[in-house]
Amino acid sequence: MNTSRLHSRSLGILFLLPFFAYGIGTALVTSVLKDPAHLAAMAGQRTPFIGGSLLLLLNSLAVVGIGVLFFPILRERSPGIALAYVCTRVMEALLLLVGVVFLLSILQLGESAQGQTTPELVLLSGLLSKGNFWAYQLAMIILGAGSVVFCLSLYQSRLLPAFLPLLGAVGYGLLALGSVLELFGLPWGVLFSGPGGLFELFLGGWLIAKGFRTVTPSIAA
Repeated sequence: MNTSRLHSRSLGILFLLPFFAYGIGTALVTSVLKDPAHLAAMAGQRTPFIGGSLLLLLNSLAVVGIGVLFFPILRERSPGIALAYVCTRVMEALLLLVGVVFLLSILQLGESAQGQTTPELVLLSGLLSKGNFWAYQLAMIILGAGSVVFCLSLYQSRLLPAFLPLLGAVGYGLLALGSVLELFGLPWGVLFSGPGGLFELFLGGWLIAKGFRTVTPSIAA
């Protein structure tokens, strides 16, 4: 199979973009929410909060784009896996969007409080923040579980060096496990997400720099 360099580079950019979009977006939102009096000060923190939320929305668009651009590549070998991977990315994006809705609800709650923080508002804000946490962890479980088969399919296709999809399979499996542990109150998600994050960084850089290998059907079989 021969994939255009533009296609490969676009995929590479889409793998790298969520790192910056979600990382910076989360940092901006967290900078507001970490303040114990964030509800009372929400009106003055609207710009970084909205900016962070928009970056989180950009992340969701990027992950859908990854699934869409990978579909024609995987379809030639396994249409079922190609469709499943698109669905995985769409479900991930939808859950992350739900998380953003929870965050924007906190913003509306803070603005409606008009500087008057009550225990009830603090409790509701905490519940909305927890909803964002659950949405994120569920998104990572779906991403991790759905991407293991995706990586194994990439390994069989020989479109990439063998170490990359194998690292991805292990990394995504650990990502899903870490998110399950997070839901049970064990704060190991960040540690378990490391290999999966490295895979996406390496894959993005590889696709931008070198692209996919050209593999004939007889060799890929």
